[in-house]
Amino acid sequence: MALAVFHSEADLQRYGSVSLEEARCYIDALDLTYIAESMCAPHYPLPRWTHADAVQCCQLYKNFLFLLKKYLPMPLVPTREIDEFWHNHILYTRNYFHDCEKIFGHYLHHEPASPTDDGQALISNFLETKKLYLEEFGQPLVLTRT
Repeated sequence: MALAVFHSEADLQRYGSVSLEEARCYIDALDLTYIAESMCAPHYPLPRWTHADAVQCCQLYKNFLFLLKKYLPMPLVPTREIDEFWHNHILYTRNYFHDCEKIFGHYLHHEPASPTDDGQALISNFLETKKLYLEEFGQPLVLTRT
């Protein structure tokens, strides 16, 4: 699991440069099908995804981005599936940088959980993320694999 983090006060100050409504509109229109397709491709280095699972995870990831925008600097924690999708988004560095600028006003750093991190805090933050997701989207934060 991983946390989305800001590394500087300057990041936090720029965070408000994009309104929540602007971010929501951008996220809704954001086409990440190229990532879903790459996760289904025969050359994908991790266990390959079904198309339906990748498309569903894409929406979960986009919803997670919205939660990050709405609740940061709260330490939100993605599911393993969302984290994998996030990693794939980051691999397209130019797109990821551009998307972060449009949503957050700056680059959104991704920081993995460390073995020295407080496991209870990670679990607590994950449970809070699931609660916020359910409140915001009216459905549980879970990938129903096909």
